[in-house]
Amino acid sequence: MRASTYIALAAAAENPPIRNIFTFGPNTFIENIAVRANSNLLITSMSVPDLFSIDPTVASPSPSIVHTFPNGTGLSGIAEVTPDVFALVTGVWDLANTRAALGSLAVWTVNLNKKPTVVKLITHVANSTILNGVARHPTNPRLLLCADSALGAIWRVDLITGAYSVAFSSPLFQRTAAAHLGINGLRSAPGSPYLYFTNSAQGLFGRVAVQPDGSQAGAVEVISNSTGAGADVVYDDIALDLNGSGKKGDAWIASHPSYAVRVGVPGGGQQVVEDTAKLLNPTSAAFGRGNGKEKKTLYVTNGGEFLPDFTLVNEGVVAIDLR
Repeated sequence: MRASTYIALAAAAENPPIRNIFTFGPNTFIENIAVRANSNLLITSMSVPDLFSIDPTVASPSPSIVHTFPNGTGLSGIAEVTPDVFALVTGVWDLANTRAALGSLAVWTVNLNKKPTVVKLITHVANSTILNGVARHPTNPRLLLCADSALGAIWRVDLITGAYSVAFSSPLFQRTAAAHLGINGLRSAPGSPYLYFTNSAQGLFGRVAVQPDGSQAGAVEVISNSTGAGADVVYDDIALDLNGSGKKGDAWIASHPSYAVRVGVPGGGQQVVEDTAKLLNPTSAAFGRGNGKEKKTLYVTNGGEFLPDFTLVNEGVVAIDLR
């Protein structure tokens, strides 16, 4: 583990324990995660059109398929928008370029309160090639906010009407000539006016307050830079562990190639957890829900690693026991 720049945790000498939850078969690129109130994990893959569910509390977890989505090759972001109702994005993906075919992106909701599960197509998004991380609007549950890694913008999607548009953009959301994923992870927290984001290309973690209609309400703030965690650290998606105000606490950032990075909010100090055997190109993270132990568990999805013949292996989800 490299030296920590997070002063409050500088005395930590070892990584917290990391447990494997489940490893998927080859060429199942695991992209994002959400956690239900019953502790079950919802897992998306950009290489198969299935939404997976895993119960991490059992001795030998294995995934079930919640739904297989038509007219798409994979799923990207997922977020809970009302209790046990999740919004997600599907598309026809070119994984080598991390882009979807123009016109193939679609936003859906999955209502797990119903038996059987009710899956609803909300809208097709005609003029974007990537909606990456997604988050429920912090105060308006009918709006889904989506990070466009190519345009360097945040879209808003009305989950009632299906109307969608670009809410706002910023230079801090843009990609670079050297890296084609700009704004990437996106999260919101109850009781907070902020939308939290990462920019993989620029190496930024930050936040911005939003209006009830999804438009920008204040300046885009940079909280931390990935270079403060290490020269090779690439920020991906985010888990928030904020207090009741939704403004202070910690964020954990899944980071390539083998890191989970803890960032103090709003101060920006960083602590790095590194594991080259169990953290394999982490793509996203989320805290457990349910009992006290689950709430202290950080689940991290692994995108996996390529063999010499370009077969993708070791994709899955692991648990970091934080306290």
